[in-house]
Amino acid sequence: MATDWWSPVLAVAMWAGAWAGTSGSPWLLACSAGVALGIGGLGWWRQRWLLAALAVVVAVAAGIPGLRSWFAELGPVPGWARDGAVVSIDARVGGGRTTDAGPGGPVWTAGATLVSATGRGESWASGDTIRLSASGGLTAAWAALPTGTTVRAVVRLSPAGADEGVSAWARARASPEVVAPPRPLDAAVSSVRAGLRQSVSGLPPAPRALVPALVVGDTDLMPAELQTDFRITGLTHLTAVSGANLTLLLAALLWAAARLGVVGWWRRGVAVVGVVAFVLLCRAEPSVLRAAAMGVVGLAALGWGGLRQGLRYLSWAVIGLLLVDPWLCRSVGFVLSVCASAGILLWASRWARHLAWLPRWLAEAVTVPVAAQLATQPVVTAISGQVSVVGVVANLLAAPLVGPGTVLGFLAAGLSVISPPAAAVAGWLAGGFAQGLVWIAQMAAGVPGAAVSWPEEPVALGVLTMACVVVLAGLPLLWRRPWLVVLVVAGLMVVLARPVPIPGWPPRHWQVVSCDVGQGDATVIAAGPGRAIVVDTGPEPAVVDRCLDQLGITEVAWLVLTHLHADHAGGVPGVASGRRVDHLLYSGITEPASGWRLVEEALPDVPRTVAVPGLVVAAGDVQVSVLALRALVGTAAVAEDSADQNDSSIVMRVTAGGLRIVLGGDLEEAGQGHAVATVPDLSAEVLLVPHHGSGHQLPAFLDAVGETVALISVGKDNDYGHPAARTVATVAATGARIYRTDQHGAIAISSDGGQLLVTTQRG
Repeated sequence: MATDWWSPVLAVAMWAGAWAGTSGSPWLLACSAGVALGIGGLGWWRQRWLLAALAVVVAVAAGIPGLRSWFAELGPVPGWARDGAVVSIDARVGGGRTTDAGPGGPVWTAGATLVSATGRGESWASGDTIRLSASGGLTAAWAALPTGTTVRAVVRLSPAGADEGVSAWARARASPEVVAPPRPLDAAVSSVRAGLRQSVSGLPPAPRALVPALVVGDTDLMPAELQTDFRITGLTHLTAVSGANLTLLLAALLWAAARLGVVGWWRRGVAVVGVVAFVLLCRAEPSVLRAAAMGVVGLAALGWGGLRQGLRYLSWAVIGLLLVDPWLCRSVGFVLSVCASAGILLWASRWARHLAWLPRWLAEAVTVPVAAQLATQPVVTAISGQVSVVGVVANLLAAPLVGPGTVLGFLAAGLSVISPPAAAVAGWLAGGFAQGLVWIAQMAAGVPGAAVSWPEEPVALGVLTMACVVVLAGLPLLWRRPWLVVLVVAGLMVVLARPVPIPGWPPRHWQVVSCDVGQGDATVIAAGPGRAIVVDTGPEPAVVDRCLDQLGITEVAWLVLTHLHADHAGGVPGVASGRRVDHLLYSGITEPASGWRLVEEALPDVPRTVAVPGLVVAAGDVQVSVLALRALVGTAAVAEDSADQNDSSIVMRVTAGGLRIVLGGDLEEAGQGHAVATVPDLSAEVLLVPHHGSGHQLPAFLDAVGETVALISVGKDNDYGHPAARTVATVAATGARIYRTDQHGAIAISSDGGQLLVTTQRG
């Protein structure tokens, strides 16, 4: 039967129109209108009604977000946000998440629906959608709110991007006051989710955290190190609310219904009940609706109508979802879901037929994850800048465990309402499968060649895409030959047993390296063969561990922490992993408490030195001189204000073989001004621009350093707008060459006869 390609074409047109409509660009909207008119006119003239339908799809897709944005602008909220107004709001809070992504430690974020807002002498009843956040001492109070609670609070508004799909961001300035409890349905859903957590409460920490993540995407309990292991090994999709979750649930329900003799429309009714229960349990957010649609498509791919029907279902799912929420077109999760579903539809079943020498269930367990990974690999690499070499193997090993673990987790959630002891039994069984997944992720992430850095430029991504296409074309030849499969798997295991070298990295005589650790800082100064001084660690242990491995560092003479924010101290366990750490130098301030607790756990017996201006420590021919440390009134005050914590960063100059580099953590204007006022000589050839290039810079500080090379350690597409355009312009105006880890990867510097040599990991 011929494949119906018109449905995918309409879906692509819907996606393109939604992208233009959510861009906030009048130029793109005008182009969309022109394209729609042109295609529609051609279809009318030639009486090709499919062309006319294509024009309507583009126009509707572009018009819906434009109309929503226009209606939102009729109220005062977007204007207040542009002015950074502090207002009082009543809002119904959606499902929140607490992460360690903030510079001051945990940050809570949640979507919320405004009931009313009061500010600047006026009140406004509103149904606008906003994004709430709370940090510092307010995090716990907001995170404790049950989903669906209506609260009153004082917030500072800030503008949201046109592509974010919300009217404004709101940062809490005070603890919430409960106005109304959750509605009965919200309370029931929260009770089931809490019951799921309770059913696995007796398990070890890792599987206890993983089971709720497998079932409903609840990753709040997952430690950062486990999340990193899952990302490196390509298993992150297991911890997100995805179509695979629903596919597994529906497959189990339909199997059970068949065993009980349920047939015909009653079985379809069971499936509908399963979909509704899944959506409610996962809180009916846009990402959940996307997962539900993809789950139904996935079930179709397992046997309802083959490729033709499967592509049609997928296409109409994309069209329907973008009609409901056009901003999904910019969601990475949505892109990955669609690509994975398309890969499974196009290749998994056909490949399984080539594996006739395996049982059918095992053949599908092999081909489904391979098809999904190859279909999504270019997108994953564009986001992460790396290729997970172990991803295919890890997914193959994990495949037999995912289904039983997820289905048993759903069973535990359901039983928690009826019989907590029975739920505990189901949770214990689910935990056994989850523990297997944890072991697979940990072992695979520990393989030396687990991940390979890959440039994120269009040409490099094009090369990677072509490589995936070649692999896709060649796999049928592989699947049909058992001996060749065994040979390839054995060869892959041999390759993974040793690190995959990056050509030209690291350079032979490097002196200083700014590691690419995402949104954070980690600087390594060579102090002898295999020995170094490390200043800050970035946010994630596995990432800094990999950087140190690439540099051949086995001993850390001094670990220096400029301050204890998560993006500077979160990777401490990675530095200590398999290495000897001789000394710790820190500011003496032990806030945030989460950062200090991490240090105490990872370095319990390491001697600690408190930095004071004038202190000099050394390793080999490398010296670290503490230039300034802003005096603050007690650590309690520091704990309340992230700006004070930033300005408590140690300012130091590292001297290595005639090369001088100044580092200042997250200093802002006050801290930089203190350094300029108290340090007679701040000069250096290299400057690590403070606070990841934020807009809080003092031009006098940059002038006092007089750097030739400026390094900016920053994460790609971070939520803070780093580096600020004005900071980049100000640094460039000093005559310094700027190198950024988000663009260049890790950056190595050495000095040769008075000249600075800069080598970057990526182009």
